[in-house]
Amino acid sequence: MMSSTSSFYSPPEVDDAPPPERCQVVVLGSGLTGLAIAGQLRTSGVDAIIVEEKRSAASGMATRGMGIASVLLLDSPHRLIAAVGLETAKEILKFSTEGVSAWGDSLDPCGVVYATKGQQEHAEVPLNMTALSELGIRASPWRPSHSDGLEAGWYQPDGGTVNLEQECRRMSRDIPIALGTRALAINDDGFDLSVQLSTGATVRCDMVVMTGGAQITPWAADKFHPVRHQALATEPVNPIAPSPMHIQYGYTSVRQQTDGSVVVSGCRWATPHLEVGETDDGVIQPAVHERQTAFLRHHFPDCADAKVVRQWSSIMTFSCDGLPVIGPLPGRPRIIACGGFGAYSPSLALRAAQAVTQGILTGASEGVPACFSTQRFE
Repeated sequence: MMSSTSSFYSPPEVDDAPPPERCQVVVLGSGLTGLAIAGQLRTSGVDAIIVEEKRSAASGMATRGMGIASVLLLDSPHRLIAAVGLETAKEILKFSTEGVSAWGDSLDPCGVVYATKGQQEHAEVPLNMTALSELGIRASPWRPSHSDGLEAGWYQPDGGTVNLEQECRRMSRDIPIALGTRALAINDDGFDLSVQLSTGATVRCDMVVMTGGAQITPWAADKFHPVRHQALATEPVNPIAPSPMHIQYGYTSVRQQTDGSVVVSGCRWATPHLEVGETDDGVIQPAVHERQTAFLRHHFPDCADAKVVRQWSSIMTFSCDGLPVIGPLPGRPRIIACGGFGAYSPSLALRAAQAVTQGILTGASEGVPACFSTQRFE
């Protein structure tokens, strides 16, 4: 194994806040979703704190992901329709579209390219263009500018990129975060909830929101699983990609940073288990790293001689059925699960945070697809 380095983005520097004896809402996890939920609650006058297992805030996928905010998620459009039906697919993409739009001026609206590789994926392009039209999603044909082994796909103009370092720094301001503190259990005495911490302390509260991989209840044990995500960055090169690209059904992504560095992630298919179940983000799987390097240099000739200057990993969280999970636990309405976003937190985090905040403040959330509900597992 190789050692993981720092990512292209640095996590924000925040003061460690000692956990209080009591507050109104405890948010577990300081990723994009946790920061957004805690921030929105505190803006509404709710006493909310974050408990973070790592010793740095936003040091997981929040600053070690690609920062691509795409309307389309992992499933290609026609496969999504085939899996859940047209109307449900429309609900899912309406939610993700609202999530991308929620970034406002923080989004670089450069769009996202969906390139294809291989006969099967390329043959599905007409099906996907038809599906995009049925879904009401804007898209135009895309073709590679030179013969690099990539084939035609489409360009979706409503997505773009987010500067994760800048946004996490902004979102973490004025939020108390207990760092290096693991939440072990959530207990209910009939009056308060109490979050048991690894320090031996407990925090009493009215509600708990579990985000990302911080799904600690017995109910969540078989609903979520970790997957290791790897990326590498080259030294700056000439412009090769004005828009970020999802390739190979979204399992490989490429993005060129403003300084010319090229970042590639994915290729976890290089290991037999697809990196499922891996929880160590301090190492690099050599087989994945080699495939990423070969992929970049083969398909983007301008990177052929570029030096790889960083390589890093992080842990994504997926749900057992591949769909996000947003809502209170069955029979435990004061405990909310919000996770299973995989690599698509920039697409979903802000809209999911709006839904959770609305639910806490009003008792109901509008616009959340029923297929995201915790009730689907009952």
